[in-house]
Amino acid sequence: MSSVEIELKLSVKSDAISAARQQLFQFSHHHSSPKHLTNIYFETPDNQLRRWDMGLRIRGFDGHYEMTIKTAGNVVGGLHQRPEFNVPLHQPELDLAQFPAHIWPEHTDLAHLQAELTELFSTDFTREKWLLMYGQSEIEVVLDQGSVCSGNKRSGNKYSENRPAGERISPICEFELELINGNVTDILSLANQLASQNGLRLANKSKAARGYALAHGLPHKPLPSVPDELEWQQPLSVLLTEILAQWQEQEEGWLAGLNEGKTGLVQVLHWVMQLTEKQAGYLSAVGRLPDLLPGLKAGLSTASAEAETVCYSASWLQCKLALTQCLVDQSQ
Repeated sequence: MSSVEIELKLSVKSDAISAARQQLFQFSHHHSSPKHLTNIYFETPDNQLRRWDMGLRIRGFDGHYEMTIKTAGNVVGGLHQRPEFNVPLHQPELDLAQFPAHIWPEHTDLAHLQAELTELFSTDFTREKWLLMYGQSEIEVVLDQGSVCSGNKRSGNKYSENRPAGERISPICEFELELINGNVTDILSLANQLASQNGLRLANKSKAARGYALAHGLPHKPLPSVPDELEWQQPLSVLLTEILAQWQEQEEGWLAGLNEGKTGLVQVLHWVMQLTEKQAGYLSAVGRLPDLLPGLKAGLSTASAEAETVCYSASWLQCKLALTQCLVDQSQ
């Protein structure tokens, strides 16, 4: 079965989980108790799937198995849109031929590709789920808590839930909001309600992306310098896309310990302040942006500002959600 997955990822600090869960229980919902999930991700020695911007996994849960491949999509300010294809399995073994033929590049030799695949990394976590009726939409919210781990590669044709412990481990602690049916605006509105408290931030890296970085031992790449000025004559949608992309990249860098990320974020916030002045008549979703921005920029500019405190603050998240909503409005 195929679908286009539209979701928003919110990284969450452990001490903010309880309050966020309480908020979710206040909406009309169907709740599912935590379930243990194990995912094994596969790749070739030359990272062929990654170069095609694909991610392949087998998921195991309650004795059932599912094979999933995600193909090229896009991410804007933490809002993910990506085609995915899911196939239930009777046995935990890869069978690439069960996916639609059109998803593969022309002349792909599936038998050779499958023979080349090995286990690259795994994710092991508990998932708690809420199915909400919110606004005009049905939204699935999940809370995932566990870890991503890389370890010894094994045969790509079989899956094992008893995989050896990974050599490197990174924690998973995040909410994912996925649109089942309805409109994207409702996802952003729900996220904005959750953003009434500190401890949440938009995240643009999937579990697979984190797993690849972990498996290859990749440090955070050097941050590009942020230009002093934007080319303001560009369409508003282009300006918003560039601002959100720079914001996310500089934020990830600062959280990874790169001090230049903080400097870049000061410039990005300056851009946002200029944008709200220059494009005030076209930004229908700015909300409290003009009120929040001066305080954010002042706090960020202090020598004592800490990445974990600033980037997980409610006002920080609310600003990014407002800009994402503006971009969604421009695309409709």
